[in-house]
Amino acid sequence: MKNKPIGYYSYNSFKMTMRLSVLLFLTFNLTVANSFSQEKLTLKVQNVNISQILDEIEAKTDYMFIYQLNVYDFNKLASIDVKNEPIKEVLDMIFENQLEYEVIDKKVLLKAKEKILAEENIILEEIEIQKRSISGNVSDLDGNPLPGASILEVGTGNGTSTDFDGNYTIELENETADLQFSFIGFGDQTITVGSTDVVNVSLLADASSLDEIVVTGYGTQLLRNITGSVATIDSEVIENRSLTSAGAALSGTTAGVFVSQNSGEAGQDEISIRIRGVGTLNNAAPLIIIDGIEGDINLVNPNDIESISILKDAASGAIYGSRAANGVVVVKTKRGQRNQEAVFAYEATFGISEALTMPDLNFDPAYNMEFKNLAKTNFGGAPVFTSEQIALARSQNTWWENPYEDLVQSAPVNVHNLSVTGGGENINYRVAAGIVDQESVASGGNFYDRLNFRINLDASPTEKIDIGTTISISRGDQKSTYGGFNSSNLQGPQAVGAQIQNIFGPIYNSEGNYAMVTPAFAGVGVGPGTGKNNNYGYVTGDYYDNQQIINNSLMNAYVAYSPIENLKIKGTAAIRNRSTNSSTFNKLVKNFFPDGSFFYAPNNIRQRTNRNEEFFTETYFVTADYNVEIGDGKLDALVGYSQEENKLTNIRAFRDGHLTDGVQVLNAGLAGNQQADGGETGFSVQSFFARVGYNYKGKYLLEANIRRDGSSRFLNEKWGTFPSFSAGWILSEENFLSSSNTIDYLKIRGSWGELGNANISNFAFAKSLSLNEAYSFGGVIAPGVGQSSLGNENLSWEKSTSTNFGLNLVLNNGLGIDFDIFNKETTDILYNLPVNVLTGFTSQFSNAASLETKGWELAVNYTKEFGKFKLQVGANVSKADNLVTDLNPRLDGGETDRVFLSNGAILGEGYRPGAFWGWQSDGIFNDASELASAPDHSIVGSDVGDVKFVDLDGDNVITLDDRTDIGVDVPEITYGFNIFANYGDFDIAAIFQGIGSTSYQGTFELFKPDASGGYATANLWADNWTTSNPDATMPRVWSGQGGSPSDLYPSDFFIWDRAYLRLKNLQIGYTIDAELLPFESLRIFFNGTNLWTSTDFPMIDPEIRTGVGANDLYGAGQEAQAGRAPYMFPQLRILSFGVQAKF
Repeated sequence: MKNKPIGYYSYNSFKMTMRLSVLLFLTFNLTVANSFSQEKLTLKVQNVNISQILDEIEAKTDYMFIYQLNVYDFNKLASIDVKNEPIKEVLDMIFENQLEYEVIDKKVLLKAKEKILAEENIILEEIEIQKRSISGNVSDLDGNPLPGASILEVGTGNGTSTDFDGNYTIELENETADLQFSFIGFGDQTITVGSTDVVNVSLLADASSLDEIVVTGYGTQLLRNITGSVATIDSEVIENRSLTSAGAALSGTTAGVFVSQNSGEAGQDEISIRIRGVGTLNNAAPLIIIDGIEGDINLVNPNDIESISILKDAASGAIYGSRAANGVVVVKTKRGQRNQEAVFAYEATFGISEALTMPDLNFDPAYNMEFKNLAKTNFGGAPVFTSEQIALARSQNTWWENPYEDLVQSAPVNVHNLSVTGGGENINYRVAAGIVDQESVASGGNFYDRLNFRINLDASPTEKIDIGTTISISRGDQKSTYGGFNSSNLQGPQAVGAQIQNIFGPIYNSEGNYAMVTPAFAGVGVGPGTGKNNNYGYVTGDYYDNQQIINNSLMNAYVAYSPIENLKIKGTAAIRNRSTNSSTFNKLVKNFFPDGSFFYAPNNIRQRTNRNEEFFTETYFVTADYNVEIGDGKLDALVGYSQEENKLTNIRAFRDGHLTDGVQVLNAGLAGNQQADGGETGFSVQSFFARVGYNYKGKYLLEANIRRDGSSRFLNEKWGTFPSFSAGWILSEENFLSSSNTIDYLKIRGSWGELGNANISNFAFAKSLSLNEAYSFGGVIAPGVGQSSLGNENLSWEKSTSTNFGLNLVLNNGLGIDFDIFNKETTDILYNLPVNVLTGFTSQFSNAASLETKGWELAVNYTKEFGKFKLQVGANVSKADNLVTDLNPRLDGGETDRVFLSNGAILGEGYRPGAFWGWQSDGIFNDASELASAPDHSIVGSDVGDVKFVDLDGDNVITLDDRTDIGVDVPEITYGFNIFANYGDFDIAAIFQGIGSTSYQGTFELFKPDASGGYATANLWADNWTTSNPDATMPRVWSGQGGSPSDLYPSDFFIWDRAYLRLKNLQIGYTIDAELLPFESLRIFFNGTNLWTSTDFPMIDPEIRTGVGANDLYGAGQEAQAGRAPYMFPQLRILSFGVQAKF
């Protein structure tokens, strides 16, 4: 992908712009400062602390105060009674003329007046005192200035603060001194002044900062005042990872949030996000809100994200009503700041990716032949391969030795981001573009390119009106030379590489054409119609030409009006459009059998399929936000209305019979077998919502939310009402704790709320009709219409009721602790339950079940400075238990009140959802005496060498009554920890993620010895039971599905624990001294993804959910594909080098 010039910006233009910007800046600030001196204030307060007085002034004016706690005693009690007095004079009265004020864009910096120290009996006029002057700049780690930062000469009262640009000058009282730098929300830093007179400091953000502003539902709140369970991730955490998918930014960073990446395919990583376990039996994915509008987090450029807030309980998410039952992820993108000079930023990473874990297969052809013979003869069958075939396999040296080495490659991953951010007096902006250029690790010319473009613009044309817009556009272009794009559709190099025919012959015949063994020699069906061909055609890209283009646009605009003080009315309109265009072309490539005959692969005819899917959403909402001081408290109120219209259309066109691989367009095919079909559907949501919060004396917090949603997905009960209540108590503001030398902050909180869910197919309440029910009429096939579903007019809202209790603690040594316990009861779960076959249908949507989720979560953060070394460590762990408490309310329970899924998992009252159902095992029958002394296994037909089952009911006979829950493929314990450290100009960031004991049930090819006869043997089965190897770790091998009691009767013998701990990301960076650069800043870094994993799980990657219970990877009716390990696309390890520059 070549770079194109985007224009020029001359130095003279730059210089003129800078001069005008400085002139406008100075003019603006002089005007603001003058208005500050003359603006009048009326205020009456009695015996309250000074910090509360400042809050009162902020509420009555447009000014905001910035100060350090060490410049004055802000807990000091004072009384003020003034009427129409200038603000400056009021402040002089409050602070007894001990502070001075610097006004910058309605921000008032409170600074200590410089003190002139004089010793007794020394006449200053006669003695010239020489003082050393130190100057410098204070900024954050990104180079942004920190105005109002405090600089104190340690051991003295001498201090100063930074100006708007973060610059300062201080005259030392001592020739050698230590300077302490501090700023709200950042850790203090103390530096010993050496011989230099310039000291520049970059402060590290305090991870436990309580004054952080958190984006929540339809607004923001101070972190210290939040009464719900909310976690945040800022841009620094995201930028310390080289990400191609924004959803991956959540992994390992937040308690109660688990992210799994189910594929490493370029453009198809299948990110799955779960908040506090699984709270429903249908789609458990959280609601994603991007700049106020629902969207897809994986289509957002990670470089554009400023913060991510995770709303985990009902109180924090109730304002979103029916969408928030599974939690809410709120994404805020970066925007410019007012009066900010234009800052250009460029970031580039250049990396190489490789498959992290490939199945451990034995590709020796003779070994595989002997193994498959044993699988047959163990159960009285005839050998598949003759001794002559095995001898030939031993002697060959031209056959394909290791398909994975050719089908899987190392591939480049390059990312480029460019942005410009700035603002004037009444406007701010950010314009950004990003490019992802990723080649697939699957050989054959597979790649993924994505372009992101974003404009964020805000303006204030008048004092009472604010307007703004967000325009986000992305285009993803993926090419695949395999049979499909989705890795869960049984495609990819891991799948075709495991097929047995690969290793039973050469790649090419003597004429240089693709060679193919016969079915008789392969011992399994290969060739025409089987899907098993010469798979080297995938290495060269000769079989398919597939392309998928996804265009995504999200545009919103808002107008906010403040008719009176403290009231803001805001209207927002947004449109979102996602267009997916895909095309698949099957080529014709000859595969030759040894006798010279051939067939065409991958199919026997060329064919082209085009698909287009359009998802269009219109969203409108209006809110009114009002806050007012009432007594010693502050009341905040919000009311709003929203409406959303969704429309989904799809079209498919098909033709075959193309004459050549070179002309692949649809019209080049024959019209005789052409097909065209399509559909259209949609749904609407209408909502009214309100929130009220009260903060009394800065320590007693109350909040209530209510939302009423109406959905077109229900017929009779369209409307649902969802309330929530929460409260918090900041104990550290009480007199008995406010003077503590140990506790800086302590808050306890509790919440209760009810949320809804309408996540079912459109018109599930209706008896739908199929237009494709052809029938014979007079011997002629005629088109017809028939009923295709039962419908259910009584469908109503799925409801979840949540209770949460939490504690937030910050100690003065830099340690922060957050702890929550929660309980969630979901009732009237919408589920497609099986019905009596006499109805003519197999299932019907109904409010079918109830589910309970309960657990706890703990997050610990520690921040500390040791001279130049700054350390920030975080750890989190959570546990969530799920249990089905009711299923099919029409039944009373018992054996009939269970549903067995098509993959063998169970749904039943008293069981974990999607639990594996089978027998507990007790090893293998090593010999006949062990079989004879065991409980009677005759019903299941076990013999020596088979798995031994446990007699749970104690009747000494193995029966169906001995079955039980033997595991579930949903992690109940998740955890993570991270380390961020700086030393001088060096920095390092490491993020770990892990899960506790989590079951995986291997039911197909790699985890069974010869499940279908068509796959190479896994080394897992090397130590199998035979009469000469009775102490083996694996039972006697068998052929086919259900070919042995060990396989026919599922047990926990084939349940593996996929618990793991993984280093998800490691980044090491170095920031080059700005004095050596012709521009503002430059940082270089090395980044590694998935560098290290600790697990006992064999064969495949433990992060990929491919066990029987992994239904969320598959659509309805596809659950049987779960567990098919060889078909999943491998995860990636990525090593990259990058640069970040600002100018």
